[in-house]
Amino acid sequence: MHLKYLKVKNFRALEDIHVEFDSHVNVIVGPNAAGKTTVLEAVRLLKAMLAPRLQNEAIQVLQSLGAASPHLPNQMRFQSIARDMGVPVVIGCRFSLSDQEIAILESGVDSIAPTIVQSQMGQAFAAPGAMIGFLSSDQGKQMLVSVKAQLLIALEKIKASKTCNLELTVSEAAGPSASSDPIEMHLVAFIERQLPPYKTIFTYFPADRALPSGEQPVQLGGPDASQQLESYNSQPQIKFNRLKNTIFSAAIIGEGLNPADSLKVQFEKIFNGILKGRKLLEFGVNEIGFLSVLIQDTENGRIFDLDGMSSGEKGLILTFLLIARSVAQDGIILFDEPELHLNPAVCKDLLAYLINEYVIPRNLQIFICSHSLEILAGALDNDYCSLYHLISSTTLSKVRQQDEITLGDALRRLGVSESENLLYRGIIFVEGPDDVALLESGFSTQLRRYKLKFSSGRAEVEKAIKALQQAEVSGIHAAPTYFIFDRDELPTNLTSSVSVKVLQWDRRCLENYLIDLDAISNALMDDEVAKEPFTNQGDVSRLLRELAFQQLEEVAAKKVYSKYAFEGLGIRREDLVNRSIDDVSETLLARIQNVKNQISEIDINSWRDEFKNMVIDERKQLEGIWETTWQSDCDGKRLLYDLSRKVKLRINLKKLKVRLMREISINNSPTWNTIKGNIHTLLTEA
Repeated sequence: MHLKYLKVKNFRALEDIHVEFDSHVNVIVGPNAAGKTTVLEAVRLLKAMLAPRLQNEAIQVLQSLGAASPHLPNQMRFQSIARDMGVPVVIGCRFSLSDQEIAILESGVDSIAPTIVQSQMGQAFAAPGAMIGFLSSDQGKQMLVSVKAQLLIALEKIKASKTCNLELTVSEAAGPSASSDPIEMHLVAFIERQLPPYKTIFTYFPADRALPSGEQPVQLGGPDASQQLESYNSQPQIKFNRLKNTIFSAAIIGEGLNPADSLKVQFEKIFNGILKGRKLLEFGVNEIGFLSVLIQDTENGRIFDLDGMSSGEKGLILTFLLIARSVAQDGIILFDEPELHLNPAVCKDLLAYLINEYVIPRNLQIFICSHSLEILAGALDNDYCSLYHLISSTTLSKVRQQDEITLGDALRRLGVSESENLLYRGIIFVEGPDDVALLESGFSTQLRRYKLKFSSGRAEVEKAIKALQQAEVSGIHAAPTYFIFDRDELPTNLTSSVSVKVLQWDRRCLENYLIDLDAISNALMDDEVAKEPFTNQGDVSRLLRELAFQQLEEVAAKKVYSKYAFEGLGIRREDLVNRSIDDVSETLLARIQNVKNQISEIDINSWRDEFKNMVIDERKQLEGIWETTWQSDCDGKRLLYDLSRKVKLRINLKKLKVRLMREISINNSPTWNTIKGNIHTLLTEA
C-alpha cells in the first residue's frame, strides 16, 4: 500500500495543499514552522480515524495532537487542529494497492462483511461472539447480504483502479466523519489487521525521540503485543522506550524464522552500512542482573554496553531494527527529522542505506521531513527519491530536475546551494560585508525564518535576479528570494516579481541608518568602547560632521569626471562569446577609435585647471545640499571607518556597528523604524 495523493485543508499550518507522490522515497523540505510535520500528522490522523487497527488508536492520536484528553474523551478541541475555526478540516488520501493486497481483500469478503456490520451498529471492536445473536436474526442477515453486495461493487472498482480513496472531514459542530466511501476505509483497515502484532504496513517515527538509558523492563506476551501495536502509529514515542525490548524480543522470537533476518545479521548490516566501526558481541544479563547488549569498537577493540552509545547511534539501531523486523512488504513509513542527534557524515549515507537495504527489497514507501543538507543532497541525486518543497500553506511543490538545474545555476552565481534555498522561508541577499550581522542583531524577530547572505558584485547579482525572474516566468516554483541593494551611486532599475523581491535603501547604505547622534554619543562616551571617552554630545556631533564633509571633495571629483563619459578600453565578455575573431577585432578597434576621438578633444595644457575648477564649483553646490542630507548621502561605511581611526576604540569596527544597531533598536529610533518598515514591505509585498 503506497500513498499516491494527499489533500489537506485547514489543518494546523496547512491551508490548502494538493500533491501527487510518485516515488518510493519522498523528502519534504521547507523552513521551520512551515508545516512539514503537519503533512505527516495529517496522514497519521486520517489513518487512525478511518482505518484504525486498535480500538484506542483514534483517541490516542487525537490526544497527541491536543484535540482530546483522557479524562474527557468525548470532547474534541477543534481549535487544536483547525487553522480557521469556521472552516472544516479535510484530509484526503489515495492509496495504491498491490496485487497481493487486492487478493487478500477478495479472499476476505466473508470476514470483512461482519466487521462492517459491527461498525455500523457501533460495535467496531466488539468481541467475535458479541454480535452472534444479531447477525443470526433476519435483520442481521439482510444487513450482511446488503454489505456483501456493496463490498463486491467496491472491490470491482478497486481491482480496476488498484486504488482506495479515504477522506476525513472534521468540523466544530459535527465532529469527525468519513466523507469518502465508508466501505473503502474498512478494506484498508482489513489489510493491516491480517498481520501479526509484530508486523505493520504503517508506522510513524516522530521527531521527539528520547531514548532511555540504564535498565529497562522487558516484557513478552499480550502486554508487549499491545504496546507494539500502539508504537506504530497512535503512540509512536513508545518505540524509543523499547530499544532493549526490541532486541531481546527479536532474539527470543525471531532467530529461528529466517537466518537472513537474524538479529546478528541485522546488526551487521547496520554497522557495516551506516554506523561503521562497530560490532555486536553478545547480549544477555550482566553480573549485576541488568540486561546487557555488548558492542565492540573494531578500530581500537574497546568493548562497551549499548547504553554507552550516543542517542543518535541508539536511535538509528532501533529505527533500522524496527524497519527490518516490523514493517511489512509494501509498507509506509513516516519519518520526522531522522537527522536528529546524527552527525553530517552519517546523514550523508542515510538515504542510500534506507533505499538499498529496505526500500527496494520490500517495496516500501518512505516520507521524510528534514532540514539536513546531506539528506537533501541525497534526495536530489537518487532516482528512487523525489524532493518536495513546502513553499507556503497552500503550495507543496515537487522540485523537478529541470527546475533544480535552472535555479541552481542562478543561485550558485550568488554563492547559495539549492538546498539552502529550500530550507528557509526565503534567502535575503545583502551588499555590505557587515549587513548580515547588523540586520540579525537589529531585526532577529522579523528575519528568524530567513537566511541572510552577503553577495558581492552588483553585476553578477543583477544577472542572477534576471535569471530567477525568467525561471519564474517559465512556471518554476521556488521559495521567495530577496535582494537588498545599497543606494550608492547606482540606483537599480530592477523591480520585484512574485518570487524575486528587490529593495534599495533610501540612504546610501545600511550604515547610514546607524548615524544616530544619541547612539554614537552613548558609545563614544562609554569607557568600555572608547579608550579616551568623549564628555559631551556636542563634540561627537562636530566630529561626525567634519568626517562626513571630508568626503565631499571625492564625491565632487567623481561627479565631474563622470560627465566626460570616457569609454573604457577593457575587453568584455560579450565581446567574445559566440563571435569570430574578425568580429572581435572589429568591435575592439571601434572602441579604441571612439576613445581616441574622445581624448583628441581634450586640451592637455588646460584640462587640469579646468577639472580642478569644476570640482571646486561642484563641491560648493554639494555643501549646501549636504547641510541637511549628509547623514543620508555620505558614505556611511567610510564615515564609521574614519571614526574608528580617529577615535581610539577598545572594540573593533564591526562590534561598534552591531552596538549602534542594538542601541537604535532599544531606543526605537526613527532610523530603526525606517529599516523595519522597509524590511516589512520587502517581505510582505504582493
